[in-house]
Amino acid sequence: MRKLILLVLSSPMLMGGLYGVIFELWFARIIFFRFVIGGVLLAFFGAYLIWADFIAPKIGVKTWED
Repeated sequence: MRKLILLVLSSPMLMGGLYGVIFELWFARIIFFRFVIGGVLLAFFGAYLIWADFIAPKIGVKTWED
């Protein structure tokens, strides 16, 4: 159950962060770097959660949590 909740929370974090960065850099008339930095941080934390709990154990990579 923990893995399912983590996947449900980390996937939108990754997608939302990437959407925010891409939209702000490509489509905004005025680029606010606070939104770019926020999107990068959100995407980074979502990607890290997916990496540490799903991808790394499958390929046998040790993380600091192991």
